[in-house]
Amino acid sequence: MKKKINSTFYFFQYLVARIILIGGIGFLIFSLITKEIESIIFCSLFLIFGVYVLKKRVPKPTELSFDQDFLYLDKLSDPIKIRDIASLENGEIKYNSNGKMTKISLPEFYYIDKNYKKLKAVIENKNTKS
Repeated sequence: MKKKINSTFYFFQYLVARIILIGGIGFLIFSLITKEIESIIFCSLFLIFGVYVLKKRVPKPTELSFDQDFLYLDKLSDPIKIRDIASLENGEIKYNSNGKMTKISLPEFYYIDKNYKKLKAVIENKNTKS
């Protein structure tokens, strides 16, 4: 049975960031209609900064689920075998992919999710058996 690792806080952070940007676009349009130069400049800078922050600090939440044998990132990628995972620490999963170490970042606030501890236990059990 697949268990998901996600964070409601992270989803709300993502949602609020999108709503703020949409509000910024609305204020920019209003400023263009009223032709207030200071407001146009402020809204333009706010939107540029907002898009930068949204892309760098608040990426789209990924679906992360696991069972006893595999870790599933999303519906498009191949699942990762639990035995190929080298470590799970500091919000990153390090695994061996064709002889090359690869890192995957966990969703923000991952440590709040109850399934995170279960994933860590599954990885530790598989690593001790190997």
